[in-house]
Amino acid sequence: MENKVDKKEKIKSIDKALDLLEFLSVNEQEIGITEISKKLHMGLSTVHRILTTLKSRGYVIQNQQTTKYRLGIKLFELGCAVQSTKRLLEIAKPYLRQLSQITNETANLAILEGKEVIYLDTIESPEILRTEIMAGTRTPAHCTALGKVLLASISDEEFNSLYKNDEPLTSLTSNSITSLEELKKHLKEVKEQGYALDREEYKIGVNCIAVPIFGRNGAIAAISITGPASRFTIGEMKNVKDKLMAISKEISNQL
Repeated sequence: MENKVDKKEKIKSIDKALDLLEFLSVNEQEIGITEISKKLHMGLSTVHRILTTLKSRGYVIQNQQTTKYRLGIKLFELGCAVQSTKRLLEIAKPYLRQLSQITNETANLAILEGKEVIYLDTIESPEILRTEIMAGTRTPAHCTALGKVLLASISDEEFNSLYKNDEPLTSLTSNSITSLEELKKHLKEVKEQGYALDREEYKIGVNCIAVPIFGRNGAIAAISITGPASRFTIGEMKNVKDKLMAISKEISNQL
């Protein structure tokens, strides 16, 4: 019962914080705590706590002379991130269709978040026997082509912050990389060759090849072709490598 009450209170707090942010967004002038309290019908102490938290995270800025508040740059940064992802999806969509049509296999677009890959978009193969992955699906980065090609693009510092020496790697199939040292060695090869292969490492019977998409500050996403290992063999994967890399370059040039 106590957990339910806590959860309810947390939701109310978030709701009030969002009300406050939306109120500040429609006011061009800086606003003080008292005025915010009256307009939103919130207690002064509640408004003060919310503003203090938002200020510490960069969502609001306080004028030290007037003590009044206005929106901070953090919301602009979040908006840019959303716009960037939307633009990536819009640009990549026709290329994913093209890749799927050329190969008759499934084409994917994904990003790296921590130690996982998040699929943003997928164009399924027209074949009856095909791989099916929904947008929003998360998979371990170390045993997927998409994940490995993106892990190969991050700095050593970023990699070491994600993977601790004492943490075992999840084994999803007998082909999955389970050693951190083996993964580091493999990622070095991936970085040198510019693409990554998943040879039934994530799922038995499924192969995949992926290449990175670059933005101004390095790799921001990756595209891949996935298919049944019986049809999309290692030879077939290498046959589509150059086309995949060329399309990745075209997408990158438009970002």
